[in-house]
Amino acid sequence: MQIYDVCIIGAGPVGLSLAAALQKSKQLNKIIILDSIKRPQFNKQGLPNQRVLSVTQSSREVLQSVGAWDKLEQGRVNQYNRMIIDESNGQDYLEFKNQSAHIIEYDNIVNALLEVYDGEIEFESKLEKIDIKPNEYVTVNDKFQCKLLIGSDGNKSKVKECSNIGTYGHSYHQMGIVCTVERTDQDSEVAYQTYLSNGCPLALLPLYNPYSSIVWTAYLDDYKYLMSLSDEQFLQVLNSQLGRYSPRIKSISNKRMAFPLQSLQAQRYIQKRIALIGDAAHSNHPMAGQGMNMGINDAALLANCIIKNSRSGNDIGLEQSLEEYESQAKLMNYTTSIAMELIKNTYENKTISPLRQLGAKVINNLDPIKQIMIQYGSKHPLGPSQFEWVK
Repeated sequence: MQIYDVCIIGAGPVGLSLAAALQKSKQLNKIIILDSIKRPQFNKQGLPNQRVLSVTQSSREVLQSVGAWDKLEQGRVNQYNRMIIDESNGQDYLEFKNQSAHIIEYDNIVNALLEVYDGEIEFESKLEKIDIKPNEYVTVNDKFQCKLLIGSDGNKSKVKECSNIGTYGHSYHQMGIVCTVERTDQDSEVAYQTYLSNGCPLALLPLYNPYSSIVWTAYLDDYKYLMSLSDEQFLQVLNSQLGRYSPRIKSISNKRMAFPLQSLQAQRYIQKRIALIGDAAHSNHPMAGQGMNMGINDAALLANCIIKNSRSGNDIGLEQSLEEYESQAKLMNYTTSIAMELIKNTYENKTISPLRQLGAKVINNLDPIKQIMIQYGSKHPLGPSQFEWVK
């Protein structure tokens, strides 16, 4: 039976970033990735995909370090430098300048990482079962063995299920509606987020001109209504709900999609021969666009941990070898989750609306405070500060 150092379940941006980092380190002999989907195909000439990601400075640094940033289709990468946050019922707003974030299609990132990672990968290959015996390997699907099995397979992670790792958290009873739209203006350097009267955010994220992506958080009844509308009706409702500072929308460019919103944390990120990263370990409200960025930070922290242990001759799959990753990642992700919950509850609480608007007015005139907030959002202070795979 063939033996691998690492098997990664999930070939999304997080799993592929980890694989590319491990491969670049040249510390491991054999890596394999499994994913149940077909190999993604990025249409460089077509309309933007509905699924886009906000890429922060920390994620950009990881992608650059493994060589994937230069493989992106640069004409489909958009950097925005300002963000305006307002409320539909308020007069004050927050404006953040000198940001350094990019809006990039999911398939563009995956395609770039697939160009960089040239190890073994099997698409349309499901994880069916694992067997962890008191020896030095995990048996996967009765086909091969590995020293460490990594779940990067979403919040319904099969790795987590097979490992009997519990999850705690709650559903928001909300859905995130996404689609691509065409703006009436040509300003692709500003992102907008409006908090509606029910506290739900509606974000307009600029892609390359003249397109933007919307992420509309809606309670279940509103979600059903919005998804039932024709494109013309949806366009009318969308324009009526966008903030006073955002541009109007000319047309809906592709089909609306939706995903459930929830706050979840795995009870453990590790156990013997098992590690979880990305949505398999945690998920948060998408209002700040931190989900994928948190996952890529996980991948970088875990890669650092694996590489250091491999250099030292330690067994990379032992629980004690993985404890540094778990402690670092949990601290980083818990602080982000708490911040997201605080922001969400603040905007949903109508009784403190006057105080919230006063706070926005005060913060808007305090550049040092805004710079701290920008820095926290773009590069988490508890995230990886160096990359072992480039040493």
